[in-house]
Amino acid sequence: MATGTADATATTDPLPRRRTGPPRWLVGVLAGLAASLLVVLATRLVGATPLGVEDNGDGYRLFCGAGLTPLTADGYASWRGGWTAEYAVGPPTCEDPVPSSALLIARATTALAEGTWSPVVLGWTYAVLIGVVVGLGAWAAAAAGRRRALVVAIPVLPLAAATFPRFFVSTYSEPAGLLGAVTVGVGVAAVLATRREHRAARIVALALTAVGGLVATTAKVAYVPLLVAAVIVCAVTAIGTARPRRDGPVIALVTVLLAVVPVTAALARQQQFYAPVNAHNLVFTTVLLEVGPSATSPLGLPPEAVELTGNGYFNGPPRPDGVPWWEGAILGRPGETRASALVVLAEHPSAAARAVGVGLQATTLADLPYLDAFPAPATALSSPDGHPGWSGARQPDLAQVLQDTRRPPWLPAVLVVVALAVAATARWQGRAGRWSLAAGLAAGTALALVVVAVAGDGYFEVFKHVWLAAYLLAVSGLALVGAAVTALLGLVRHREQGRRE
Repeated sequence: MATGTADATATTDPLPRRRTGPPRWLVGVLAGLAASLLVVLATRLVGATPLGVEDNGDGYRLFCGAGLTPLTADGYASWRGGWTAEYAVGPPTCEDPVPSSALLIARATTALAEGTWSPVVLGWTYAVLIGVVVGLGAWAAAAAGRRRALVVAIPVLPLAAATFPRFFVSTYSEPAGLLGAVTVGVGVAAVLATRREHRAARIVALALTAVGGLVATTAKVAYVPLLVAAVIVCAVTAIGTARPRRDGPVIALVTVLLAVVPVTAALARQQQFYAPVNAHNLVFTTVLLEVGPSATSPLGLPPEAVELTGNGYFNGPPRPDGVPWWEGAILGRPGETRASALVVLAEHPSAAARAVGVGLQATTLADLPYLDAFPAPATALSSPDGHPGWSGARQPDLAQVLQDTRRPPWLPAVLVVVALAVAATARWQGRAGRWSLAAGLAAGTALALVVVAVAGDGYFEVFKHVWLAAYLLAVSGLALVGAAVTALLGLVRHREQGRRE
């Protein structure tokens, strides 16, 4: 009788449902709006003087393909003491613009322009794209609990410093690389926050990871480590419970297939247009500087080649045009010379370590003060001089720049070592292990970006070339903080349970 009464009561007066918090779509919308607002505020897009990045000459290779012509006194956009604020819109002004996802985004914004165009439009576009990415990532992460959506803040928080998002207001390829890196970070965060039974959420998370890797690598081929990281994450992530390792590898394979054509085309273009430049910079700004005069013979260079040590192809002392040995090694066979330079570095591990160390140290100066953040007056003229020290085009200017900074030169290297160490022991860290894996992945990818930058172009423009690595190191540092806090909270809970027992 009692049982029947209880059943009747349960039928007529059901217990209230447990609150699960706001719907996931609302969590995603709010997270996306917050991320977009962060970018807008960091770059001052709502102010009279938005923050951007002065063109160093690289911008032309992209904006010419978008049909943009600088509305300046001399028709140039570079080295004007600030970024160019206004362009005329028309047909492409070059036959072979740089192939980049950044070019596609720029072209999309010029399609809506009426006569004139400003990089500020790009800033707003990237702010919206960041919001979309973060919103999708937060929606996916919230499948494991609404509070889990907070994990997407880790790859977003570094954007609070203008150091990174100010590139969104520029005609470089770097902003698309940053968009891709943020997308990979958001995707990985959502993967780590969810479980394999959250099938739809993990598919969205892996799609973000894969798309981010593709966007970054097609922005600049030097960002290929981000694609590698994205493919690895997709390949090892389990989705579903019946066949948990089927979908992830498929996404990884599709990502690789989609990347083959644009990556090989970008590499071929780099070899076609910049092989002598890259070979010269690697040999003279790095190999001869770190290895010494003994490297001339393995490189097929005469002893007098050491006189060019530390000099970059651009922005440095005049090149030795007309000198037979230079034109033969650099202009005639740049691929062979560059390969020999890499072999020399491999045979001198201490020199290679110093070179990578310089690249890591350069990440401490990711704010790139030599590239002005404010718009230049329309009457300002372009200067061909550049900044030899900051561009890494002349020694001892580069060494002086590195020496003058008050930021700890050892910090990036220590961060990489610590992050990789904690990632290697993640399986024994309990809940903190996921944070440690994220820290290790970000640090390892940053290190790979530095290696690619130094091996590709030596110390030339090293600060700008490792700028995206600096963002990933910031993400790694935040993930390490998350791991430490999680471990500390776990220890407190364990002690409380012990006291209760």
